Amino acid sequence: MFSEKIQKLRKEQGLSQEALSEILNVSRQTISKYENGTSEPDFEKLLMLSKYFNVSIDELLGNERLLKPEKMVIVKNTENNQILIESKIDGKVSSFYKFITSPIFKKKEYHPELLLLGVDGHGFWGDNAVSLAWYATRSDYEKELREIMDAISKGESSYELKYYVNVKKKGIFDFEIR
Repeated sequence: MFSEKIQKLRKEQGLSQEALSEILNVSRQTISKYENGTSEPDFEKLLMLSKYFNVSIDELLGNERLLKPEKMVIVKNTENNQILIESKIDGKVSSFYKFITSPIFKKKEYHPELLLLGVDGHGFWGDNAVSLAWYATRSDYEKELREIMDAISKGESSYELKYYVNVKKKGIFDFEIR
């Protein structure tokens, strides 16, 4: 559970709630709420905690048993947790900090299996997601995402998508793998 994990990590480092609040640029009361389970940090604060304590986000959230150690990606100290990627769908280049999986609804054999979306900002209506690339299989998608996260953790400024497939329009509303 996140509340127990954050309290344990803070105490192991010999930090007060006040000191941790200064690191995260939040109030001491916010840290108290994290530790008593009445509030949870947003994604940006989770990344900051992950970097500071040198643990994965899954471990922070109490999911370390779900991942094998060799598959865990630890976010190391970097200036920011964004990476520049060019969309293979529309050519848009942006810095992304969050990635979303979009499975294909009513998939046919000529469809790709997944769409990778990158979030480059947050507005009044929610996340601004950009379609980055299509993937023929889940394993290709997972391999790509793992490499993106590795690049972010190494502090790389950009990443070139590798495992995507090109699609072409099929009729008015449909598409297929080329």
